[in-house]
Amino acid sequence: MTTAAKPKRRRSAQAKKPEPAPKQITIDMIDGATLEQARESLAKVIPGWEALVPSEQGELAQLLLDHRKARQPAKVKLAKKANGGLSIEIDGACETQGVMRIMRAFSANTMDPVNARASELLNYLESVGAATDARYNAALSFIDSMAPQNQMEALLLVEMYCTHDATLRALKMLGAAEWTPQLQTLGNLASKLLRASQGQMEALARMRRGGEQTIRHVHVDNRGGQAVIADTIQTGGANGKADEQSHATGRAGLSSAMLGVDPFGAGMPIASSEGAETVQDARGHQSGGT
Repeated sequence: MTTAAKPKRRRSAQAKKPEPAPKQITIDMIDGATLEQARESLAKVIPGWEALVPSEQGELAQLLLDHRKARQPAKVKLAKKANGGLSIEIDGACETQGVMRIMRAFSANTMDPVNARASELLNYLESVGAATDARYNAALSFIDSMAPQNQMEALLLVEMYCTHDATLRALKMLGAAEWTPQLQTLGNLASKLLRASQGQMEALARMRRGGEQTIRHVHVDNRGGQAVIADTIQTGGANGKADEQSHATGRAGLSSAMLGVDPFGAGMPIASSEGAETVQDARGHQSGGT
């Protein structure tokens, strides 16, 4: 007895093809290269170089030179620990260089504040499900690009990044909301986060600008029995001093205002340049008598 061979089962799903690795281009260029040397290096490796007009080739070469001069941010990689958490490790050929870069990013000369700021940033990204190498390095790049001058600025920059990310998440949820209660709740949240973000930027600007001193100039003019106050305000700079310039407002700032007509009826002589005049006798034309 013979039996027919069973047909082979078709695969329920096609095997996924591996995604092609991104193409990398290596540009060999010496330090201190000129613009022409940069053009020659790019011409050897950039696809479609010949299709670019000379101005575009020059622009690309200049961008390459500027990129080489820019400071390179710290790069890390997140590794899973045995207990299920994540650890932060330096990514790069030279671990010492990476450590120095991350210390520069957080404006610290010891590892304690570096570990504190790095952990705060990681905890936030884990809480929103975005703890990846790319997101963490993007945050580090932002903080390092702002070149914090002290640990207070570094702390504020960490908060600024987290607030910015939370704001965008709230706006994204607001755009997808369909019910009025959701729109109101998410709208209020997004509005508060936007105000907080603006406040953080203003705080950073004040820290870098330094203290301010407000000088108030008040000019009082009592002519005609009515006091007129001209109020001008000048704000000082980083050292709290006013600018080196005159703050007078026209002729009113040259001297105290001279009274004209006394509202109580007592006249006041006003000097003029028409020549000398006879001073009136204190007793009029009458003579003598005590």
